Amino acid sequence: MTICCADIPRLPGLENITFRAGLQGGQRIVRWPYVAENDTIQPWVSGGELVFVTGINHKRSEANLCQLVREAIDSHVAGLVILTGPEFIRKIPKQVITLANQHNLPILEQPYDLKMVLVTEIISNAIVQDNLLGKSVRLFLTKLINGQAQAPELIHLRAGELGIHDSRAFSTLAIRLRDTPTADSDPQALLKARQALEQQISELLKRRGIDWPVLNYQQDFLAIWPVDDDQTADLYHEVERMLSLLQKSFSDVDVCMGVSDLQHDLHTLSVATDQARQALQFAVKHQHKTLFFYEQLGIAKLFAAVPQRNLLADFCKQYLGELCFEKDPATLEMKVTLNHYFNHFGHQQQTADAMGIHRNTLSYRLNKIEQRLGYSLQDPFLRLNLQNALLMEQVLFHHHSIDEQSLVTDYSK
Repeated sequence: MTICCADIPRLPGLENITFRAGLQGGQRIVRWPYVAENDTIQPWVSGGELVFVTGINHKRSEANLCQLVREAIDSHVAGLVILTGPEFIRKIPKQVITLANQHNLPILEQPYDLKMVLVTEIISNAIVQDNLLGKSVRLFLTKLINGQAQAPELIHLRAGELGIHDSRAFSTLAIRLRDTPTADSDPQALLKARQALEQQISELLKRRGIDWPVLNYQQDFLAIWPVDDDQTADLYHEVERMLSLLQKSFSDVDVCMGVSDLQHDLHTLSVATDQARQALQFAVKHQHKTLFFYEQLGIAKLFAAVPQRNLLADFCKQYLGELCFEKDPATLEMKVTLNHYFNHFGHQQQTADAMGIHRNTLSYRLNKIEQRLGYSLQDPFLRLNLQNALLMEQVLFHHHSIDEQSLVTDYSK
């Protein structure tokens, strides 16, 4: 559903354009064509452009072409198209090819006798048509995610009309950037990181041959991951590898992912989405683990399946007391401490080591927690209920039909 660098020579009329370098980056998404007229491109691009270098208005030496390659890499452009012929750039220098291959930056070669106006028109039309189709597909999938009921036969028919191959089983991936202090202090940087993340998810899906679009759903990105029934064991390895590739690109924020159970029909896409986002919620909250599969949630799956949310909310209020649904820094610190304490089976030294604090500090926090809860953490029955209450609270905060105010004032929603 997207035009990538590898698609350019396949477009009708552009068969004479050839790939010269960076073939491994061929799945980079082309957002728009841009013709470079200056000795530098960095001030004029924002990422995703296919940059054409003609040499007509500015003489291009080998050093300048290498400079453009470096700027393209830093600016996350899709690739460079270098026009060659007897009058201006006679051939692409080897150093340019080598540098592009080192960074997997696509370099394509276009003969001068292929008119630029024709090339840009063909690419622009392909992008516009793809965007129109992509909007229709996204609208269709968003309706399914939101649970707008249709008969499975009608869903399959509409999918076929949109060119969606829905015959394979699939899992849904929910992906989110976990904010850090750096991101909080610079919202613009976080926005750029989200845009870069969406671009990279699209490229990774394209590289695997997946034509499903990346969906924006509230604060998450959703990706549909088709799986053959006899290759389900590979899903875990492939998803882990994908997350590892995404994390390498981000230093200031963590990339977190939740993965649904395997589904076999598009009419269960809303179920898959809810499962993936529940798993993602635990990945976002966990300090050391950024990937959760829905099947790993254990008893939390039962909590999420309870239709009467007020029962879960009442349980949380009973055992969390005044900590329930509060998100101020002091209360959040107490909840983090409790989760570490439970994860280490009540062993104080291991808990303190995991949190990087002194054991006396941990003891002080636990005493403060007991004061606010109104009961002792030494009671195993109360401790089990408290641990479950913390899980229920996460499930309730995740559920898209419940906001923080409704949890406090109206449990029936």
